[in-house]
Amino acid sequence: MPTAVKRRKQAARSSRRHARSNSHKARPSAAKISSGPAPKPIVIDVHAHLLVPEVVKRTFEHSQYARGVAVDGGVPEPLFKRMTELPLRLSEMDATGVDMQVVSPSIMQQCTYAFEPQEALELDRRSNNHVAEMVAHHKDRLIGLGSLPLHDVALSAAELERCVRNLSLRGVIVSSHINGMELGDARLRPFWAKAEELGAVIFIHPAGSTEKRMLRNRLMITVGQPLEEAYALSSLVYEGVMDQFPKLKILVAHGGGYLPFYAGRHDNEYRYGRAPQLKGDFSSYLPRFFFDTVLFNPDMLEFLVTKVPSSHVMLASDYPFAEKKPVEYVRRAKKIGKKEQDAILGTNAARLFGIGV
Repeated sequence: MPTAVKRRKQAARSSRRHARSNSHKARPSAAKISSGPAPKPIVIDVHAHLLVPEVVKRTFEHSQYARGVAVDGGVPEPLFKRMTELPLRLSEMDATGVDMQVVSPSIMQQCTYAFEPQEALELDRRSNNHVAEMVAHHKDRLIGLGSLPLHDVALSAAELERCVRNLSLRGVIVSSHINGMELGDARLRPFWAKAEELGAVIFIHPAGSTEKRMLRNRLMITVGQPLEEAYALSSLVYEGVMDQFPKLKILVAHGGGYLPFYAGRHDNEYRYGRAPQLKGDFSSYLPRFFFDTVLFNPDMLEFLVTKVPSSHVMLASDYPFAEKKPVEYVRRAKKIGKKEQDAILGTNAARLFGIGV
């Protein structure tokens, strides 16, 4: 059990013992009764990147990040330090009120899909071992996800099983497509079957898009990433993955991209009979996914919880790239009730990742 959770439970037990020991004393008047401050809800950040130096040294030049947004041929030093130096990570978690992070290899810089499958597997295994070691030394602060050479489905299914059963990782990060192969492609069915069997969380996070139109004004980040997530979810729904594997646990970065905010166009196609393979309109599939809060504007988060259950939405910072005050961001979404906000801060993620709170 995480240390932060233990402290809360110990405090609660102490409070109950104190209350019992004083129950025989005269009760104060109603005006003087004070229940004290409410216990702080657990805070779990589900979207936090890391780099493994010896791995990113091989992968970076092949990455979409290097081709699309990198300046001076590398990851800026402040970002690199935050993704590689654990003491700095932990101190910044403390400063932002984050009890635990779900850490995953930063697929924008460390994707292995450009390599031959065996070499890619070796790189991913190094990375996964590194993540597992970090988590093993800080079980009270870190939850781990691995990465896979998903262009070889058999190798990936086996490595996913090793990640979950041998390394105690909770799942893996995957991109929005694999060298042009969409996530709903029939060739990936054995991977999705293995993910469902293991109860693994699959975190969809695009590796980036270097389509020519995305190379100006950092559109790869602002337009490309949410567009890639829309492609990924569309493929999983239309190609039948979500129907074939109803117990999949799929977490989507950046609030799910564009789809939750423009599903009406898909729903209209269904109403006109142009998507007969679906078992309901497109919007009915959205609650099957889980979503992070990396949307930046509170009104966008407020709208998201009108399209999907708030229990499927989880705090995220996109560490170290994006939201600097993730807790405050959730609290600024005033149309979301306090109870639901508390769950978004951490208990929703705890339930998804199997963390006792």
